[in-house]
Amino acid sequence: MLASVVAILMLFLFPLATFQISEATFELTSLGLSSLTPEVPLDEMRWSLFIVLLVMLILPLIAIFMYKKQKLQLRMLIYTSVVDVLFYVLYYWFEVPYCEETTFALSTVDNLLLSSSGLLPALMPLLSLFCNIMAMRGVMYDIALLSSADRLRSSKK
Repeated sequence: MLASVVAILMLFLFPLATFQISEATFELTSLGLSSLTPEVPLDEMRWSLFIVLLVMLILPLIAIFMYKKQKLQLRMLIYTSVVDVLFYVLYYWFEVPYCEETTFALSTVDNLLLSSSGLLPALMPLLSLFCNIMAMRGVMYDIALLSSADRLRSSKK
């Protein structure tokens, strides 16, 4: 679960995508869309992406400290995995097309170049999802182990 938190923290540090139209360059970060070119002023906050990333960060942190309530911890990990998938839906279906339209509307040039900042932004939520699945397997194993120990303890009476 801690690896999942670290993977999501990386998304706050690196840009998610870079859009370039002729001389103007725009960057999509976890906080929104901003212009890297001083001549084209644009600084727009995208709350939906920021809130989803914040939830992706907070849920595993809460789940770490629920080690005495394994079923609730398992439920929190399932919610975290759903939010990880929601990030991809939000990013590729809503944020990237919106940013393309916004940056394209600011320029009259027809050549739009969309480049990602490497594979890091695309792989971090996937890494977080993988870590959540592994943590769910561990929690399910702990639940099974504790229930078998309870069964043995109750049969000795």
